[in-house]
Amino acid sequence: MAILQSTKTSSAALLAMAGVGDGQKSATVSSSYAFTAAPAANDVIQSPLIQAGSVVQDVMVVLSGFGTGSTVEVGYGDDTDYFVTSTSGVAGGVLRANAATARPLVLVTNDTIDVKINGAGATAAGTVDISVTFVPRNN
Repeated sequence: MAILQSTKTSSAALLAMAGVGDGQKSATVSSSYAFTAAPAANDVIQSPLIQAGSVVQDVMVVLSGFGTGSTVEVGYGDDTDYFVTSTSGVAGGVLRANAATARPLVLVTNDTIDVKINGAGATAAGTVDISVTFVPRNN
């Protein structure tokens, strides 16, 4: 298993941690991870770090380069399928929340939103784009 850190693609790319702010409006942090060799089962692709106390409202994951034998789930450190339960036959496309637990999430600690590869099946190259909409904690 490998932990793979995606790269921020948002305009706040220079911030050390996404979402430090007044907590009054939603923010979105987007990141991308490009792979040149197929990710292995149990690899985890992480979004940028989000500050404790933030409320994660929505997660969208866009996959490309995955074969039909791939399975993934989307969650965070304490619950790897909090937003998207293990989705089989992923050949690419957009993943949105489908889990029964997928509701606004208050992060107790600084954390990332994670895409966990449950079953290999990706091709040799592709991308994982992660967009997380959240309300930053009140400072």
